[in-house]
Formats: sequence, C-alpha cells, structure tokens
Amino acid sequence: MEKEIEGKNEENNEDSEVKSLGKYDKEGFREITMEKPKEIDATGIERPWRIDQKGYFLIKVNEELQKIEAAFCDLKENKVRVIIRGDNPVEVYTAILKEELISKLDHAADIGVELEKAYIALKIGKKYTQDKVDLEEKEEEDKKDN
Repeated sequence: MEKEIEGKNEENNEDSEVKSLGKYDKEGFREITMEKPKEIDATGIERPWRIDQKGYFLIKVNEELQKIEAAFCDLKENKVRVIIRGDNPVEVYTAILKEELISKLDHAADIGVELEKAYIALKIGKKYTQDKVDLEEKEEEDKKDN
C-alpha cells in the first residue's frame, strides 16, 4: 500500500521524498501522505500536575460486576457525585464526556490511560492501582475473593 513519490520541496527547492501511507477506507477521505514530518522524542517528558476545577476521578475495577468504574468527586466537599461503570474504557470515557465532567485535555488523557490500565487488569486478572505505572499480581486474598 505504500508508494514513494519524488518531488521538490517548495521552500528550498531540495529534492524530497513523499511517502503514501494509503487511504482510510471511508468515503470522503483522501490519500494520507508524509514528507519529512517533525519528529519529537517524548522520552522523559513530565507533565506538570494541575487540578481540573470540575473535579477528579477515582478509577477502579469492580470485581463483583466485572466492570471498570470511574467515580467522579467534587472539589468543594470531596464527595463522590457520580459513578460511571462500563465494560470497556470507551464506554466509560464517552459517558464522562457526555456528562461534561472534565475540563482539561491533559486530565482527559490521564483518565483514558487509567481506564485502559483498569480494563487490562480486569481482563488478565492483575491488580490495578490508580496512578501506578505497572499492574501487579493479585495477593492470595484477592484471588480467593474472585
């Protein structure tokens, strides 16, 4: 599906290589091409933590229901106001967006990552802990409860 197209770079008249990445198989989409894209090495970049003024989420695996859940907490009273459960991350974050419970893009990205980790933990039988990078083995008591 990839093909190479030789062309001239308009800005500095140098020969450049344009690569076709194919076409998305939906009506109305054009061919996707790439010509010397900017490359960014994000290794080691840390995002400064900022509170979302709408509130925060507690993400967990609900073992009893075999679902992932996000509990939305307000900042004023530090109380859970909404619990959203779903079979997969897309269902949960779509409900979060529909309910307008998030106001910052970086917060939305974090929630997406955490929901995916919780989902994977549920599917492979690992222990999920919010904001922890790696999943852990369940302890013997956890295994007996399931």
